[in-house]
Amino acid sequence: MAFAPTPLALESRAPTRGLATGLVRLWHLLSLDAPTVAALWAWGMARAVKVHLPWSAPLLLALGTWLLYIGDRILDGLNDRKHGTKLRNRHYFYIRHRRAFLAAGASGAALLIWLIATRMTPAAFHEDLILFTLALIYFGLIHLCGPAIERWFPKEMAVGLVFASATAVPAWSRLNGHRLPLVPLVAIFAALCWMNCAAIEKWESLRDTSTNHRPPPHRTTRWVQQAFQPAAGAVAMLAVCGATLAVSFGLSLQMTALYTACVLSELVLAGLDRGHLSAGQLRIAADAALLTPLLLLLIP
Repeated sequence: MAFAPTPLALESRAPTRGLATGLVRLWHLLSLDAPTVAALWAWGMARAVKVHLPWSAPLLLALGTWLLYIGDRILDGLNDRKHGTKLRNRHYFYIRHRRAFLAAGASGAALLIWLIATRMTPAAFHEDLILFTLALIYFGLIHLCGPAIERWFPKEMAVGLVFASATAVPAWSRLNGHRLPLVPLVAIFAALCWMNCAAIEKWESLRDTSTNHRPPPHRTTRWVQQAFQPAAGAVAMLAVCGATLAVSFGLSLQMTALYTACVLSELVLAGLDRGHLSAGQLRIAADAALLTPLLLLLIP
């Protein structure tokens, strides 16, 4: 199979732009962006509902997310000719370092199994197992059947729903009742994740100069992409309403801060949609836009 590693080779010869830029790029290429976002939001949701999380809970979530992402990247590289997958620099990076990722993935899987067996609560295990099974079936169908499966349920929406639900599990499973305040926050975060994925697909497609074209995305994804600015504004307004209700009902300051984080993330995504960065830069910036729960560090 010809992998055409030219884009990565050209990028690797580009002048060094500083240590910070290199670390951010490596954060993306190693698929550490999504695990970081997942662990951060899980920690934020737990603080919002006054639940203490052990150190193992965010680590479990981050590790499981990372394993899913590296599996997806490796399979994308293997299926590029079969299903017309558009390969990006991250895929070429995985192709060049596949053995290293397979070894790291095996070690990560062993650590994950140990953490599940020794640290995970039964309630969290049950709920995560349901989400993991659904995600595994869906992404398995995508890699076996190709993009045609997305005609029934778009990948962007699936990722948004599963990702947001998984981040809520550590806090949700430790709540004895009183789970209702968490529901609207998770729903808004799911919409934010969906828009993040749709935006990335849009930006990469617009800047793709190859002749290897996939079928058009699902109509719901196209709708979000075409009306991205008003859609981002609508989700931001829902988050503002959530923050207002959190204050009105006397919920925690951390809950209000998380709704505010959703607003800020949507505003950043809307700004990026009007920008002129490269596809790779936009993807990294889109994931960095979801790091807004760091605001909670300002709250004692």
